[in-house]
Amino acid sequence: MRLPAPDSPELRVLAKRYVSWSREGPLRLRYLKIMGVNALRDGEPRRSLLVRSLGEDASLITDDELDLLLTSEWRARLTAAWLIGLDLRTGYRDRLGELLYDGSFVKANAGYALAFARFGQHPDAMFLATALAHKLSEPEPFYERDFVIGALLYLDERLGTDHAGGLLSGSWRQPVPSRPDRERFKGYMGQLCAFADECMRRTIRSTPE
Repeated sequence: MRLPAPDSPELRVLAKRYVSWSREGPLRLRYLKIMGVNALRDGEPRRSLLVRSLGEDASLITDDELDLLLTSEWRARLTAAWLIGLDLRTGYRDRLGELLYDGSFVKANAGYALAFARFGQHPDAMFLATALAHKLSEPEPFYERDFVIGALLYLDERLGTDHAGGLLSGSWRQPVPSRPDRERFKGYMGQLCAFADECMRRTIRSTPE
């Protein structure tokens, strides 16, 4: 799938650098690798290439570059959210909360959900719960709903809270997934967070002294 034309030459460079490809040839179209649960599916050597390149770029990308990617289309926003989550840049918490609440970009919501799951604090659970209640009450489709629910369940388990319980037992305009599906996506979120941890651990080990 071809990326839409960016709004500026600078954004075009960033999209090429971080979103549509990486330094390693087998990882072209990186956004496809981090879409959904695709990051969990590669075997070696591609998995190690993805782990290393994500960790390195999460550490290297600047806040100005992330800010610009977050103004673009869903592929750029998904990638930026992943890199923010990997590097635990909690200064983006409010910005990601606003983007998730709006929730109008297909696929990007899964990246915001991952970032909040990685941050792992009570405010992150609240952002997920607030966005979930807002979007479930609207008639328009809630893109990547199951990833948002999975992230909230994951945080509830870690934090000893029950934000999801009350929400998922309510009556909404949008359908709520079955309990097995909720548990499946909670498991996916745990696996994606473990994958993110691995990306950053390998980056630390590979950094020269």
